[in-house]
Amino acid sequence: MGRHDTYTDDGAGHSTGLRVGLSVALVAVLAVGVYVVWDKTRPSCDEVQSVSVIAEGDLADYVTDIADQTESSSCFDFTVEAVPASHVDDRLAGDQAPDIWVAESQSRIRQVGTALGHTWSGIGPSIGTSPIVVAGRDLPKIQSWSKVLAMPPLRVDPPATSDVSNAAVIGALAEMSDGSMTHTQLIETLTGRALRMNDEDGTPDLKKMAADDAPSIALVSERTYATFTAESGAEAPEITATVPATGTVALDYRVANVAPTGRAVTSNDAIMALADTVKTDDGARIRAEHHIRPADGSPLPDGEGVGKVAMTDAPDRAFIDNIGRKWTALTRPIRTLVVQDVSGSMRQEAGGRSRAALLKEASLYGLGKLPKNTALGYWEFSIDRGGPGVPYREVAPIAPVMGKTDGVPNRDVLGTAIDTSLKNLGGGTGLYDTALAAFKQVYDSYDPAYSNSVILMTDGRNEDPHSITLDQLVSELNIMKNPARRIPIVTIGISDDADADALKRISDATRGSTFIAHDPKDIGSILLKAVSYRVEDA
Repeated sequence: MGRHDTYTDDGAGHSTGLRVGLSVALVAVLAVGVYVVWDKTRPSCDEVQSVSVIAEGDLADYVTDIADQTESSSCFDFTVEAVPASHVDDRLAGDQAPDIWVAESQSRIRQVGTALGHTWSGIGPSIGTSPIVVAGRDLPKIQSWSKVLAMPPLRVDPPATSDVSNAAVIGALAEMSDGSMTHTQLIETLTGRALRMNDEDGTPDLKKMAADDAPSIALVSERTYATFTAESGAEAPEITATVPATGTVALDYRVANVAPTGRAVTSNDAIMALADTVKTDDGARIRAEHHIRPADGSPLPDGEGVGKVAMTDAPDRAFIDNIGRKWTALTRPIRTLVVQDVSGSMRQEAGGRSRAALLKEASLYGLGKLPKNTALGYWEFSIDRGGPGVPYREVAPIAPVMGKTDGVPNRDVLGTAIDTSLKNLGGGTGLYDTALAAFKQVYDSYDPAYSNSVILMTDGRNEDPHSITLDQLVSELNIMKNPARRIPIVTIGISDDADADALKRISDATRGSTFIAHDPKDIGSILLKAVSYRVEDA
């Protein structure tokens, strides 16, 4: 019998499995991408092969039921692990990569492959579909996806959590392709929605929406809506669902053969066995039990869901992938370690005030403007600031700005830390050792649900004669780079005294960016740009 593992997080972004004794499901494709039919004349098993599968989001139960059925007529024992979408990249790039990955869509598979610099040849056909619907109380008439994304009451999970919002963006892209909106209007719509998403909660529970008298709108899959209505039974919930007049887009539950080279053939055979099960009457029964449509998009039985709906024509694939990367980058919450120079040169005047005073004002202003889902930490640095030979000191660890430390809101903790730090100036600039240590700190505590980064601010150049060299620093950063853990160091030079060339080399080594505040009045706006910077070409 197979096993069904539920994903947990050990606090450092590493996945672990909890055994719960179930199995997994999937689709058919050869390692070279050619679909075949399972050979029903296969002889009795001389050996049962173990196959590991990760199922994205909430697909694990469906995949498990298909796998249970498959095990009764095949030579495979499946273990399925439910992995949040935000942790898939890290899981696939880890030391114990799975054999098979079931994703919410093929565009999601391409997106993750691009992020990891990997192309999987074995991407199978759909094992089911679920259209995206607009659900809510007192729904207005829905004209288009661009109108939906602009609705203030709308709540939707970010693409790092679910592919649902990506599907809505594809719908808006289709409208742009047919001339209903311009590219500029599309980007403005996406940017506005992303800003709201970073300062709001995600998709609300439909049961809570039904119990609340206030008008509400949520973006969900038909599967989620149909499950809600089925569980509500005779209570006749007041939540309804519809799709825009321009049509909708569906999640097309896809599978990828992601096994290491030595396991690829076994993984492919397992996919073929699972695909055969999906085509059977038992497969159809299981699919219906989970409120999932067949691959051809036929409506759910017994009048469930939203019935027959029009599907939009998908835009060019390259265009979808490009906008999808930008959308994901815009909506991923910020997690950054701010590292500020507190050397003696920060006392120098700039525009009638000290550099430190200007930086404090800009930092406190930026702190107040951050979205509520931001996680922020703070270090200060100058030679020996952390003790003999240690130029950096942790003032506040990375933590959610909306959280509390010893009963004090973290925004206030950070504000006090910044104020105190920039009043205690002295020593030379220990730039290189600090940059490397900050990068390692964020790397070791990496959280794949966030956009992780380091923001390093200085008004000078490295003055520590005992530190590593710039070449050594860049070499170390290049060695540590990991496509599954992108951590840009965003550098900010305060005044023209900053070593712009060194800062650029540090940022370039991590695919970050460099800003130079030539005019002290620019510090505030530059800091906000740095905090909101995204590395994935946003």
